[in-house]
Amino acid sequence: MSIIKYFSNKKYKLYKRTLKIDPQSGGSIVKWVADREIPGYFEPNENLVGSQAGNKYGIKGVFYSEEKLNPSDRILINDNVFEIRDIEFRQMFGLSYYKGYLVNTDENI
Repeated sequence: MSIIKYFSNKKYKLYKRTLKIDPQSGGSIVKWVADREIPGYFEPNENLVGSQAGNKYGIKGVFYSEEKLNPSDRILINDNVFEIRDIEFRQMFGLSYYKGYLVNTDENI
């Protein structure tokens, strides 16, 4: 049995970043494109988590998935957009999964 399906049978919309260079200005144009829906489990976190590198400061939730996601991917959860800040691989009782740390984003998709 899948550990993600055990905790949640929900699917969440995943957004990937596309980057283009404006030929006139040479500046970057970033757009967020809906990639697909992925099964996962969202766990809100009200406490701030800190680390020496600072990459886990301000975490607002944790997203569990069997698929490895990339930092900077975005997920739509309950009409809120979260960005993946960091990913960790975990294994428990022979089941493998990924734990992604989420932060709020001010940008709309």
